Amino acid sequence: MKKKITVIITILILAFIISHISPSIAIRTRLITLFNGNAIELVFSDIHEINQKDTSAEKKFFIIKEDVKHNSLANDYVWGVTKKGFLYFAYPIGKG
Repeated sequence: MKKKITVIITILILAFIISHISPSIAIRTRLITLFNGNAIELVFSDIHEINQKDTSAEKKFFIIKEDVKHNSLANDYVWGVTKKGFLYFAYPIGKG
């Protein structure tokens, strides 16, 4: 019985932690790109946050800054970042 309770508590804690990861935390480590399937390293200073007004609610939107020279992806495209479950994905939203 004790083992079952410990397992359930551990699962609940992990689910809570995973569901509360912010885009800025995910972006600081890795960004998965849908464009070519690669993961790239970024630091938070490479990211620009935009508040986008929507009819239902205000959304936070993140893009890779265009002037980041060490990041080859930022030179060609402007990248948007969205959350799907507990993963964060980048996709091109226009030419840089």
